[in-house]
Order: sequence, then structure tokens, then C-alpha cells
Amino acid sequence: MTGTKLSDDSLFRTRSGLYACLVLTLASAAFAFAHVVGRGIHSEVPPVGLSFWRWLLGAIVLFPFIYPSLKVNAPDIRRHIGPLTLLGGIMIVSATLLMIGLNFTTAINASIINAIQPVSTVLLAMLILHDRLRLSQSCGVALGFIGVIAMIARMDPVALVRVQFNAGDILILLGSIGYSLYAINLRKIPNTLSPSAALFMIIVTGCVIVLPFYVIETILYKPVPISAHAIYAIVALSLVSTVFGTLMWNQGNQLIGPSRAGMFINLIPVFAAIMAIIFLGERLHQYQVICAALICGGIFLVLRR
Repeated sequence: MTGTKLSDDSLFRTRSGLYACLVLTLASAAFAFAHVVGRGIHSEVPPVGLSFWRWLLGAIVLFPFIYPSLKVNAPDIRRHIGPLTLLGGIMIVSATLLMIGLNFTTAINASIINAIQPVSTVLLAMLILHDRLRLSQSCGVALGFIGVIAMIARMDPVALVRVQFNAGDILILLGSIGYSLYAINLRKIPNTLSPSAALFMIIVTGCVIVLPFYVIETILYKPVPISAHAIYAIVALSLVSTVFGTLMWNQGNQLIGPSRAGMFINLIPVFAAIMAIIFLGERLHQYQVICAALICGGIFLVLRR
């Protein structure tokens, strides 16, 4: 699964480099879809139950397709069950923290905090993996961060001054840092293990870890409602974000590394705005075009030679 990390020189000159950019862009679109759906049902479906069922359904969907691969990769899975369990725990706990945080904070606050994720990924990669960024790449990280914050604030500095943070923001911050740790630890998965088999094991181990918390939430708070709206949302999240989005993200992250892959997270608010325009009939504003250009410019600086 780890594959061969592409060098800066080959990123835009090979099919593998272009493929990495494509799958990471698709992953960001899938994650933006999850943000939109998650915000729409967070008051109806409890957060831990939402995370548990979307990930469990993802494993069920994957199983028929990757069962032969699981049999072939069984020795590798047994040898690397520790890293797989670690990744599963980090991934699902981080997703759950984000869903819980949305119950206590605003979408604006959540977007601002999520904008920190590419920066935290770069910093953690420098500390843990000893990755180094050139000056142009550092400028790209800063430019992408500015673009995201400007889009959230609609290029109005006063809007940022008015933002008030709360306990839910801390949970979202922890979830964002968790996603950064997940991206960095993906390198622990051997390249002999297929991406789909690795994803299946990550999901299964993560579901086992979060299961006790789901039971507690069901008993002390409320169960996941059995309604058409809730079921449709969970199925959509599972197929689009959990299976497709995470599989694309894992592949792209392994090809170009966590520092550069993390920059594609900045595309989430861009895709969220596009979805709002297409599906909700919202208008396209000039500030959205300008901020999207800043974000794409930042990504280019990080990825270029």
C-alpha cells in the first residue's frame, strides 16, 4: 500500500503524479459531501452512532469485493495488525470527534479549525518523518490557509473578529489533528497489502474500538433513529465519503506524502460551495472565485518542483 513516494521532479511529469492529484481532488470532494450531509443530520442522528454505522456499512460494502484479497494478504494482515488497529482507532475516533463537535459549535467555527489541518500535517511530518519544505512550498501552505480563511469570512475581516469559540471547537481541533496523525502513520502499512484490504481492516478495527462508546451513547443519550432520512444519509456517507473518499485519500497520500497531500484538504470548502450552488441554488460570489484561486495557487506551490 505504501508504494513508491513520488519525488518533486516527477510529480507533474508522470501519470502516477497526475493520478495522485486526481484522486486527492476526488477525495476532497467526497469529504466536502460528508460535511454537507453531516451538518444536515447532526441534530437528528447522534454523532457516535452516525460514525459507527457509516464505517460499519463501508466495511460490509467492501467485503464481497476484497474477500479474495483478504485471504491472500492474511499473513501481512496478522503481522501488521498493530499499525492497522492504530490507524483504525485514529480515523474513526477523529471522525467521531468532528461529528460531536458539530453539535456544540457553528459550521463557520468548524471550517476555520479544519483549515489548520494541512498546517498541522506539515508540522507533524517535519517532527515525526523529518520532512522538509522549500520556501516556495511553505509559501504555498500559507497561501492555501489564507484562501480558506478568506472564503469562510467572505473576505470580511470583521467576521473573523466576531467568531466565538467553545468546547465543541476543541473536539474539532482534536479531530483535525487526528486526521493529520492518520495521514502520517499510513506509511506503516506495507506495500504488499492492497489498498482496499488495508482500508477494510482499518474500518473493522476502528469499529471495534468505537463500539463501546456507541453502546453507551445509545443507552445514556439516544439511539440512531430508524427513519428514511437517517438511513439515506448514512448510506450516502458510507458509500461516498467512507469507502470512495478514504480509499482515494489513502492512495494519493501514499504517492506524494502527507505534507503535500494535506494541501488538498483546502479544497473541501471550495467543493462545499460548488455543491451549495448546484444542489441548493445558492449564488456564485466573486469572493468565492478569488479564494478558490488562492487555494489552488497554494496547492500548486506545494506540489511544484
